[in-house]
Amino acid sequence: MADNMKDRATIYGVAKRAGVSLATVSRVINGKDNVTEKTKQQVMEAIKELGYRPSALARGLATNKSTNIGIVLPGVNYVYLCNMLSGMTDIAKIYGYQTTLFVTRRSKEDAQKQIEKLISSHVDGAVIYDDELDEDEIRYIQNYNIPLVVIGHEMSDEKLASIDLDYRSTLLEIAQKYYDREKDDTIHFLDVTMAGNLMDELRDSLIGFAEGKGKSINLIHTEDSYQRLYSDMKVYFETPSHRHGLFICPRDSLACAVINAAVENGVKIPDEIQVISVVGTKYSYIVRPQVSSLEIDLFEVGSIAMRMLTKLLSNDLDQKVFHFKSQFAVRGSTKK
Repeated sequence: MADNMKDRATIYGVAKRAGVSLATVSRVINGKDNVTEKTKQQVMEAIKELGYRPSALARGLATNKSTNIGIVLPGVNYVYLCNMLSGMTDIAKIYGYQTTLFVTRRSKEDAQKQIEKLISSHVDGAVIYDDELDEDEIRYIQNYNIPLVVIGHEMSDEKLASIDLDYRSTLLEIAQKYYDREKDDTIHFLDVTMAGNLMDELRDSLIGFAEGKGKSINLIHTEDSYQRLYSDMKVYFETPSHRHGLFICPRDSLACAVINAAVENGVKIPDEIQVISVVGTKYSYIVRPQVSSLEIDLFEVGSIAMRMLTKLLSNDLDQKVFHFKSQFAVRGSTKK
């Protein structure tokens, strides 16, 4: 038989060739002893003739498990999310799990719809990173007895583990040092539409911190678009009173928009303005000056989350809460 035909061989084809059910094929593949020798030989001959290689789905049929893990993300159109997803899928592959991606698109309504799909898909477990979901909604998923690892919350239960991402304490440390060192201590925060709960919490924490010192944070309301922000900031920097202070941006691509607009208006970085990205990726390195950012290895976060889930599935997870604290990487967009 041609190789390309063998590549297309499925458990369904094996069952049809052997004249047995899918469950019978799966029992043979999984070495179960409740199959007659004659039937076993029929299945093995069909496997050999078709050149079939058992898949995770076939192995799961016998145990009524899909060997499938759900991954809930707000999207894959950002580098940091792709890094996290890569960490998850690499580990899932090592442990023999298939993965199904549920994309919520940073919308509360979409997030709820995707959670319903997750529940109805009968996955063995799920890793969730979507800060549109609050803790009550995560508890709701738990009602369906789905083992979960949640990124971005700190919570645990019998079948629930989590990874806490601490950007807050690092950002407040940066703000404190900035107030201590700079005479012109204006802090600007890019308040991006639908940036998610994490950025909302960072904004509110920063505002509260500043108010405690008798200061205020200048909020710049904008959309999550490099081109739109770049255009707006070119106009913004035409006003002399805007050409100073520390600019805090949710992501480094938005920080690049601020930097590029400033440079084109003759604003000196980091002498007149300083720019920080909360989430840093490869974009931090490709702009000049390079962007200072809060760093967490999100590939490692994804890897650890998936390892935690595999241990949770086998009732072998001791540490159910894992903490990642961001580190401030000082580059050319801030003073040393």
